[in-house]
Amino acid sequence: MHVEECRSGETSIVPLRGNTKLDLKRLVQKWIKNQFAGELALDGELMPKLSGEYYAKIMTDGRPPDSVICWTSGGFYLKGN
Repeated sequence: MHVEECRSGETSIVPLRGNTKLDLKRLVQKWIKNQFAGELALDGELMPKLSGEYYAKIMTDGRPPDSVICWTSGGFYLKGN
């Protein structure tokens, strides 16, 4: 999974294991918890194929990170807990 902060362009890459469920919302929530030590949470729902503060996408076929082809994607915003 690739998570990009839209303003800075900084990208986090989270490797997925072979048996990981490809549930983008669940994976994003886990990333937020790990990245921000539980201080922030998902604000609202993921916005399929639209940008927010962050944009996450699951790439399953070994394509380069700048490829427009992905399994699923969506933008999101964060809020304080």
